[in-house]
Amino acid sequence: MATLPSATITVDAAATAQASGTELISVWAPVKTSADSTPRLFGSAKAIYAQHDYSEGVEYAALHVDRTRKPILFVGLPIATAGAVSREDTSGNTGTCVTTLAAGGSGVMGEHDGVLTVVTGGTIGTDNIVIELSLDGGRSTQRVRLGTASSYAIPYVDVTVSFAAGTLVAGDTIHTWHGSAPKSDSTGWAAARAALALQQRQVRSVLVCGDVSSASDATAFANQLNTYETTNYRFTFGRMSVRDRLPLAAMSANVKRMTGSPSLTFADANPDTITRSAGSFVSDGFVAGDIVTVAGSSNNDDTYVVQTVAALVLTLAAAETLTAEGPVASCALSGYAQLDFEDDDDKITRSAGSWTTDGFRVGDEVTVAGSASNDGTYTVTAVSATELTLETGDLADETASMGDVTVTAGETKAAWMAALTSMFTSVDAKSRVDLGAGRGRVQSPFSLWFFRRPASWAASLREYQHDVHVTTWRKSDGPTGFDLFDTDGNLVEWDDFADGGAGSAARFTTLRSWPNGPQGAFVARSLTRAADASVLVDTHVRTVVNVAQQVAQEAVENATIGQTPLLNEDGTATSSELSRIEGEIDDALEQSLLTNLRGEGPRASFAKFTAATDDDLSVVDAALNGTITLVTRGTIVTVNVVLKVN
Repeated sequence: MATLPSATITVDAAATAQASGTELISVWAPVKTSADSTPRLFGSAKAIYAQHDYSEGVEYAALHVDRTRKPILFVGLPIATAGAVSREDTSGNTGTCVTTLAAGGSGVMGEHDGVLTVVTGGTIGTDNIVIELSLDGGRSTQRVRLGTASSYAIPYVDVTVSFAAGTLVAGDTIHTWHGSAPKSDSTGWAAARAALALQQRQVRSVLVCGDVSSASDATAFANQLNTYETTNYRFTFGRMSVRDRLPLAAMSANVKRMTGSPSLTFADANPDTITRSAGSFVSDGFVAGDIVTVAGSSNNDDTYVVQTVAALVLTLAAAETLTAEGPVASCALSGYAQLDFEDDDDKITRSAGSWTTDGFRVGDEVTVAGSASNDGTYTVTAVSATELTLETGDLADETASMGDVTVTAGETKAAWMAALTSMFTSVDAKSRVDLGAGRGRVQSPFSLWFFRRPASWAASLREYQHDVHVTTWRKSDGPTGFDLFDTDGNLVEWDDFADGGAGSAARFTTLRSWPNGPQGAFVARSLTRAADASVLVDTHVRTVVNVAQQVAQEAVENATIGQTPLLNEDGTATSSELSRIEGEIDDALEQSLLTNLRGEGPRASFAKFTAATDDDLSVVDAALNGTITLVTRGTIVTVNVVLKVN
């Protein structure tokens, strides 16, 4: 077979020369392949993908290498909480084909907002169907030629779309959903820290991919960083992201349809039944509690509650009444899960799906629309998979179809930040951990989608573009490239300037805008969980101190361990011996902190080691004490200017 002549140029972006110490980041991410907590040095996202398959760590690596040209010490962690599909909506599908989503064996592997739209319709398995896919909520799309296939495995995120027999109609948005990302846990972090300590590599910081769920988890991570200091004599800090406010919770609404072309027989038999001539209601996904509708028979004008389901027979609830008929050809039967509003218990109970998976939380303000008697706004007091409990006295008894009613919820920005502030109050005086709040959209160099990614990522990327003492929030460096707005220009993400500065006040690393531009998102502040009065509350100061500790650790070991200094009569070291020790350590501190290593000036203002003069070094297991005086560079936070008008 002849081949059409062609030429192809591909770009494989990789980091420059290997880095260590202040130039190297360690990224910890849950992965489905080689999740062995072993640190490996990579120069490209492509190489990480080859080793670990897809993860959000691959997405961060692509951004990191693209923007800093530095490699990554990547640690693949076991998945503790699998990512899941939620907030599904198939109500826009007017064809007879039913679409379903299934995550891979390890769950969904990356946070995304999926949209499927039909470009060229037709009959599944027969016509050459074209669909349009978006994983960033419709901000960008990719066309997929489904052809005559009945399933499509979405690249990277590990979600497969299945298309049941039937038709798709051009222009329909047939399926929308949210996919969450997997999470690691304290067991994985402990293993990662231990493995990192066994290697002879220093890192400036650790970035954990995947939201932290609670204050206890954040404390567990901080404890590992502290152990890295006290047990392993290494000094770093770590970044994590707390739970996000978006996307807002929404009850999934998945239509179920009878597939094939069987005839239907309707029996008025108390209980009434609907019998199909072929196929299977079970395989089509119908379950007890569903509310079904019929088209193409004399039983068209009502909805019916299903009591039991067999392959060929739907048995209806006792109160339902059918007109005896059939067998009737060319009927269509579809249905949704049932929604039950209870006055006595003030609960909304669903017969399928999960309130928790769909994102509902205690304290949410939920809005019900499309019901006969319960439209309105309510406050959630308890949540389980099937039950949403509301404040007392809110509801009226009613049974409804999940296809007719919408239930949505969400926190205001202020309520979300207040909840985070309360939740993480206990994570205090922990200067080695940074908690990021909020997200912004940024285009992935790896998958090309405009994904929502944490503020911590933006701060980390900016951090490695500069030396350790340079703030990530220096305004003159310009915006981060993250976007806080939707496609209509509405501010949807947390903006610490527009939203009142509560994020920085609570010591979260957030994104912000500037009122007079330039346009774009900036890092508001990059903050540790140290107390407000501590100079270590800024991550750049924490990092300079880490450098001082690491340099001093090595220099002190070289200058003192195993040395046999000359002593005075009282057992103290002679002044010349102490001067030698001080000189060696001061030389190391000066080289690392007081010289212009990267063209951005000294990292500190002053650094000097002073040895104690009264230590008795003539005893067994003698100990030498000393003090390092470190003066960091100043950081301008607030500027007050007087404009004099004459």
